[in-house]
Amino acid sequence: MTAVQDALFGPETTTTTPTHVLSWGLGADSTAILLRWLHEPSSRDFDLDQLVVVTAHTGNEYPSTIRDAEEVVLPLLARHGVRLVEAGRTRRNTTAAGEGISIFSDTSQPTRLHAAEGYALSDELLSAATVPQLGSRRCSLRAKGAVLDPIIARLTENQPFRHYIGFETGELRRAERDATYNTDLRRGEYPLLSWGWSRTDALDYLYQVTSRRWQKSACSYCPFQFASKAGMSAALDRFHQEPEAGAHALYLEHVAACFNPRQGLLAGGRLVDTVRTAGLTEVLDLFAGHVAAQEHGLYEVRRVATARRDAKASIARSVRQIQRGPIAQLQAVLKELPGELVTGVDGITRLWRHHRGDVEPWVEHFHVVAPTVEVQDKQRPSFEAMYSAATGGIPALI
Repeated sequence: MTAVQDALFGPETTTTTPTHVLSWGLGADSTAILLRWLHEPSSRDFDLDQLVVVTAHTGNEYPSTIRDAEEVVLPLLARHGVRLVEAGRTRRNTTAAGEGISIFSDTSQPTRLHAAEGYALSDELLSAATVPQLGSRRCSLRAKGAVLDPIIARLTENQPFRHYIGFETGELRRAERDATYNTDLRRGEYPLLSWGWSRTDALDYLYQVTSRRWQKSACSYCPFQFASKAGMSAALDRFHQEPEAGAHALYLEHVAACFNPRQGLLAGGRLVDTVRTAGLTEVLDLFAGHVAAQEHGLYEVRRVATARRDAKASIARSVRQIQRGPIAQLQAVLKELPGELVTGVDGITRLWRHHRGDVEPWVEHFHVVAPTVEVQDKQRPSFEAMYSAATGGIPALI
């Protein structure tokens, strides 16, 4: 065990080394597995003292999900003495050895979830002025998979173990992909598939044993929940019930859109427009108030795309803060700069120096007033050379 792991996991304990590990995402699928194991011992082929339940917090889970898990699941875990390990990131980047990862709680008598501790996924997104992409599960891999892998390795102490994940019958491909990560020590298992359960079956079971309609576990800004008509309807209903969560999602989208007019949480547009159409005024008011309360900065944003042999463009971005101050003052400065002042349909005013073209190479250059608390100046070492080549040597104007 390395010094890093010593600091991360604490001193050795007398706890039995677990040979069964359940990844609990707090959602319906993994929760259904856990509760069936507790209520129906015949549904498992191991004793509970051989089990450890692990969860990685993103820092942005819906409050209702945390509430249901604390009120329903934790008392059952405590009653049965099931070990629960909660973890998360303490910084943006982590390592396979466990650096940048912390255990928030390790107990067989849990009373609350430590879901708001550590470095939240939204902290990373805001610092980069971006939002999750619908075509990628990179967020989940960084905030959950990369956190749990070193922890599970340490907990199982180089012994063979069975790793249970809540893939249901509609996620066969995900289960097949997960199975490719099996090793001599790790064997992935999928109880819902073994039971022939769909997500509907899991939800029905949870209602049967808890009398609650279990809601989807997700960050409030996760684009996957907005990808279908039913998912969008459910998300808007949750925003109505939990307006702070909705306002937080809109804030992330707003910051990203300030720095990239093409950014949004929906595949074909902006979440804020859908929320406005739905008439969720409390969400919109909270969002507007949060934006107004932030310190703002005047930023120069440049972006360049160059063609590559594989036909996929190489895109780089430069973000530079010019000054800070009240919004009105910075907007006045923005209007005095040379260029084309445009207020987009998103309500964001940008001072354009160069619009991007349709084919590579192209450049994009504008100034914008945006919240400045989180966003970091960023530019890769090769950016100036890329930009100069694409523009014929025209320098940045400020």
